[in-house]
Amino acid sequence: MDRLSTLSFALVALTACGTKGDTPSAPLPSRTDGAKVAVGQTATTDAFCDLHASDGKATAFRWPELATGNPSPSAPATWRWVNVWATWCEPCVEEMPRLVAWHDKLVAAGKPVELAFVSVDDSDADIDAFRKAHPGMPPSVRIVSADKRTSWLASLGLGDGAIPIQLFVSPTNRLRCVRAGGIREKDYAIVEKLFTE
Repeated sequence: MDRLSTLSFALVALTACGTKGDTPSAPLPSRTDGAKVAVGQTATTDAFCDLHASDGKATAFRWPELATGNPSPSAPATWRWVNVWATWCEPCVEEMPRLVAWHDKLVAAGKPVELAFVSVDDSDADIDAFRKAHPGMPPSVRIVSADKRTSWLASLGLGDGAIPIQLFVSPTNRLRCVRAGGIREKDYAIVEKLFTE
């Protein structure tokens, strides 16, 4: 591995949550930062998403097997934004209030969007303890186990990599955009654009 490849690998390894017990770190940089656009141009949804498809070519979205007492939400009647997170993932926790605020802003602007959180924590006790420390936390369902998380992500065409993961599901229940990594303030315009495609 040459020096540049080693440095690039080290930076990627340091910028996302991997598995429980890893040292928390900052969110991945926004892909809109890396999009090649001219001055005055905006980044595209293709540059923002790791996987991006039209409704006709997108995979049907399905929920993972959830822990007991965590019912699967019904099929969306509108756009749905699914955030995959964990209590031990610092970037996940940091962006949660931003996602809730953006959801409210989108709805107020006449863009109905459902926001759902899916935890990859090991137990309900982990989430209960987190709720006590963060009483304003939005509701979340939890994937039943790590092996079910791996198979669910694979069914969506994803590897079992770092979190947070953003899944944007169309009103026809198609997985239109997948983005691994955190969402930053300057990403609002591109997220809003996704919901108009």
